[in-house]
Amino acid sequence: MSARRIAATFGVEFWHSFRRPLFITLAAILLLSAFGLSSGKMSISSGDSSVGGTKAWITSEFAQTQMMTFITLLYYAFFIAAAAGLSLLRDREARVDVLLHSTPLTPGEYVWGRFLAVTGGFVVLMGWQMATNAFFNHVVPNAGAQEIRGPFAAMNYLMPVLTIGLPFLIFYAGLSMYVGEKTGNAVLVFVLPVATLLVCGFFLWTWAPSWLDLRVNKLLQGIEPSGYRWLNETHLKVDRGVQFYNKQAVPYDALFWLNRAWLIALGLGAVLLTQRSVARSLRGVVASKKTLRGRAQSQHAAAATPWEGAPPGGAFATLGMRRKPPSFLGSVGAVAGAELRELLRQAGLYIFVPLILIQVLGNSLLAVGAFDTPVLLTPGTSAVAIAGQATTLVLLLLLFYTVESLERERSTGLSQILYATPLRTGALLFGKALANSAVGAVILLASLLASFIALAVQHTVPFSLAPYALVWGLLLIPTFLAWTAFVTAVYAAVGNRYAAYSVALAALVYSGFRALTRQISWAGNWPLWGSLRWSDIGFFETDRVALIWNRIMVLGLAVLFTVLAVRLFGRRGADAVRTMHRIAPRQVASSALRLAPFALVPVAAWVILVFQVSQGVEGGAAKKARKDYWAKNLKTWLDAPLPDIARADVRLKLNPPKHWLASAGTFTLVNSLDTTLAQIPLTGGLHWNHLAWTMNGRAYNPEDRQHLYVFTPPRPLAKGDKVVIGWSWDGRLPNGVTKNGGNTDEFVLPSGVVLTGFTPSFLPVLGFMEDVGETKENKTEARRYPRDYWKGITRAGYGATAWFPARVIVTAPAIYTLNSDGICTSNTVKDGWRTQVWETDHPVKILNVVCGRWKVKQGEATTIFYSPAHPYNLEEMSSTLDAARRWYSEWFLPYPWRELKLSEFPALAGYAQGFGTNITFSESIGFLTKNDAKTDATFLVTAHEAAHQWWGNILTPANGPNGDFLSEGMAHFSTLLLFEKVKGPRARMEFAKGLEARYGDRRRVDDERPMYDVDGKRESDETVLYDRGGWVFWMLYDFMGHDRALDGLRHFIRTWSESRDHPALQDFVASMRGYAKDPVAYDAFAKEWFEDRAMPEYRVTNAKKVKRGGGYDVTATVQNAGTGTMPVEVAAAAGERWPEPGQNASRRSETRPASPGQSPSYREARTTVRLGAGESKTVTIHCAFSPRRIVVDPDVRVLQLKRKQAAATL
Repeated sequence: MSARRIAATFGVEFWHSFRRPLFITLAAILLLSAFGLSSGKMSISSGDSSVGGTKAWITSEFAQTQMMTFITLLYYAFFIAAAAGLSLLRDREARVDVLLHSTPLTPGEYVWGRFLAVTGGFVVLMGWQMATNAFFNHVVPNAGAQEIRGPFAAMNYLMPVLTIGLPFLIFYAGLSMYVGEKTGNAVLVFVLPVATLLVCGFFLWTWAPSWLDLRVNKLLQGIEPSGYRWLNETHLKVDRGVQFYNKQAVPYDALFWLNRAWLIALGLGAVLLTQRSVARSLRGVVASKKTLRGRAQSQHAAAATPWEGAPPGGAFATLGMRRKPPSFLGSVGAVAGAELRELLRQAGLYIFVPLILIQVLGNSLLAVGAFDTPVLLTPGTSAVAIAGQATTLVLLLLLFYTVESLERERSTGLSQILYATPLRTGALLFGKALANSAVGAVILLASLLASFIALAVQHTVPFSLAPYALVWGLLLIPTFLAWTAFVTAVYAAVGNRYAAYSVALAALVYSGFRALTRQISWAGNWPLWGSLRWSDIGFFETDRVALIWNRIMVLGLAVLFTVLAVRLFGRRGADAVRTMHRIAPRQVASSALRLAPFALVPVAAWVILVFQVSQGVEGGAAKKARKDYWAKNLKTWLDAPLPDIARADVRLKLNPPKHWLASAGTFTLVNSLDTTLAQIPLTGGLHWNHLAWTMNGRAYNPEDRQHLYVFTPPRPLAKGDKVVIGWSWDGRLPNGVTKNGGNTDEFVLPSGVVLTGFTPSFLPVLGFMEDVGETKENKTEARRYPRDYWKGITRAGYGATAWFPARVIVTAPAIYTLNSDGICTSNTVKDGWRTQVWETDHPVKILNVVCGRWKVKQGEATTIFYSPAHPYNLEEMSSTLDAARRWYSEWFLPYPWRELKLSEFPALAGYAQGFGTNITFSESIGFLTKNDAKTDATFLVTAHEAAHQWWGNILTPANGPNGDFLSEGMAHFSTLLLFEKVKGPRARMEFAKGLEARYGDRRRVDDERPMYDVDGKRESDETVLYDRGGWVFWMLYDFMGHDRALDGLRHFIRTWSESRDHPALQDFVASMRGYAKDPVAYDAFAKEWFEDRAMPEYRVTNAKKVKRGGGYDVTATVQNAGTGTMPVEVAAAAGERWPEPGQNASRRSETRPASPGQSPSYREARTTVRLGAGESKTVTIHCAFSPRRIVVDPDVRVLQLKRKQAAATL
């Protein structure tokens, strides 16, 4: 090959690339992305979230590497495919290849010159990316981003390009060029990035369950091309601390370099294959003798055919030809038929169908819900879950198929003939659009087939076509129509394949960016990304009006773009004079006037949506009202002294079909403080209308401080004095639409009603609500409490400070069942309205109301109210609720109420809450939870929420740091106990490992504080409260022993449930100390796990076995790479510990009593080791059998990081 000719080929292609629309568009996208990301919209999940705390720098090598892994696939893949894959195709379409190959230029020089030019162009773009990122991160002032900016280091920007960007560029450019050359099909070139996004973005990036074998995980890291999975699984998933990420270079390992090596090798190999293909197709240098002989025989046979053998001709008149303009529908049919035949000959659809089947099936079967538990799919939840992914894929494919369909006649030279026919432009474009819509239909049919298979595999929920027809038919088809019309209009306007791709991809990227950053609303969300919330109980009831107007807007846009496409589509060559006439102001104004009627519908719908969103529950008006409430009252009323509720009487009327409710009632308030109370604040709701107040039975006008109503009794309340405050109001809930289909926690809807005392949804809240009106912009640092804040009287963390009796009267249409706290003392129906009276048989601290059209499942001492659509897990939920009531009563305190009921509500928000006697579950929790052989997810969520009857209601934690451990952490601990008791040790171990994996994945080392200081205000506090909290309480129980621990828990909950004082974690630790066998060891445990942040991380190295006598000696080095000092067992084992379902179990073991349910073939021997932070020891275990592996903590009794590393194969 000649270097000079390669350089000449390279130079022409390289310099021309800078003038191409795709190149310019990508440069603009990278510029805008650099600007947007410079404010920290994407960063490493590490650092201290407190004010002034050390944050993860967006300028670090880790942050830039993470960003590079994303944008290589999301941005570069599409543009590289277009540039490299169409490079040779473009020459073929322009007939330039014939001229080039009539020169001395060889196929190798031609292919490698083009490949190097494309690669060089994108190297320039990556340099541009580095420059723009550095410019916006270090030069452009941004006061809000100072704490996430580190010092400039060129290598932080260069290394990600060298290690992530360049190998991906070589791989993708080579592969795209080969696909384009080999197939000669532009659509297949674009199928490549879409397929890569499908496999990586929706599977390889996200799928990493805790049970996944480490070797399989490594394999997936090795094959994933962007490098994100390797980076996440190796360095990001388990937080290493902000200093590591900010100041250390990314430590690449052998697996990473192997991944980069195969990318480069495959990319360069694809270029060589492209060279071979070009040589075969253009020069014939590799044609076989058989091929040449066949060509010669064909030519000889053609030459031997005499002219006389030709069929006789005839007059034109005998052909019966007629001349008339083709009909519109006939033309559409002819064009659509021709395009469909072309589609069927293309391989893209045949590639995508199995990919989508696998992807949708995998996502459906692996979907998770609360506590990362697997969920049961229903047709509706499946249709909505797939909708976003299917929309993205269909939009991309419609873009490529539409543009290539419109370009085909021009690229093949048939446009002059076609455009000269009497075929109408509208018929031509409509026929092409109709045929290309088959792409979307095929994708949706493949998704439908995958959903059918997934539901069939579950063997639980029957398949139904109706939800798919509603979601995909009525809701998604307008999106596809509008997008196809938009792409056609863009192509008609610019008349160029690459410019059309640039404009359309830019529009798609902009919409996607706004959706990902949650800036989009109903007024701009034309693809409906992230806006659909499905409930089997009721369809889109909260935002149905906004959804309808959104679809009207999109259909109007489809019509508008269709008209634009027909008017702009050029069937004649470009003419400068005609172009000047068309853009003259008068002509433009005239065209705009003619188009105005078509723009009226989408513009009107858009204006209506803007107004609805602005006046909705998340709109500007509501935000301002909440912010005013916060600003006006924070300094005056935060932590103000409050009276106790001595009694609550509430009368509630509900009209769910109209989203309407009316509330009237009274609070009897008593001052139980040692000081007088001059004023009493009550928080009201933004949805309250026609509000009237009374005090001591007389009308009263309190001071209205932006919905905080301040009452001033005639004389200050002395200790023991009472006052009765009454209210009445009506309103709608929710009072308007959400911004973009967000969660709705409390509502009055035809499908059900959920109202809680946490907010003023149906009655006032006593005092000032600190979280209302607090946003990211005005959020203050959480109050820092002294470690001894728990001494003295502490207020309840939620609900009332003291127990109070209550009477709640609920009226609603007779088809509804109306549940509240306590027992139902009356249930009457009159004139189509049902009235139920609920009275507490034991005092409560907070009220709730939940209503629905239910069936009833009666347990031994519990009741479940469920939707007839979800009968699937009732037996398991009922037995779990019965077991929880029985064993929690025995372990902690006898259940004080007569009833324990659980009610289902629509999945407009995915949560569950355990109010006294009245537990509420979203339909997506428990009712639609899927169980497997390892984890009984239904048992898990039911046991956890039932535990809140004791930990949260009978005992209400303090309002201050660490109080929530006594609610959420103790609920997880109680679930662990119940698993062990009812399901056996294996189920408890699997649940514990799940909590441990969640904690390891979600904790943030620098943001995590000791348990005594956790207040729930920081980003990583949730996993500490739930997962670490439950684990530490379990380890304390294990440390103290079963009997001592339960004696201590009974004493603790009995003492604090009867007090006006509310316990903090320090109260719990102090109370339990009296039941410890060794108080000194107890104090050491408490210091490590409650006062400090102990977190062991065990590793096993140098494991081997040596035969000695009739057995084996196993030796291994066990190291604690983490912190904390705990005694931990080490086991050498052989065989599977747990039998497969249906196999017999045994209680036999070699050296110790076996766990119930253990496999008879399992054998083990154990020893115990105690390791401090960084300490390692060599352990020796003698086995009377041949062991196969060594495992640290085989019974899952010590919380640790990276448990999979705490084992080795012998």
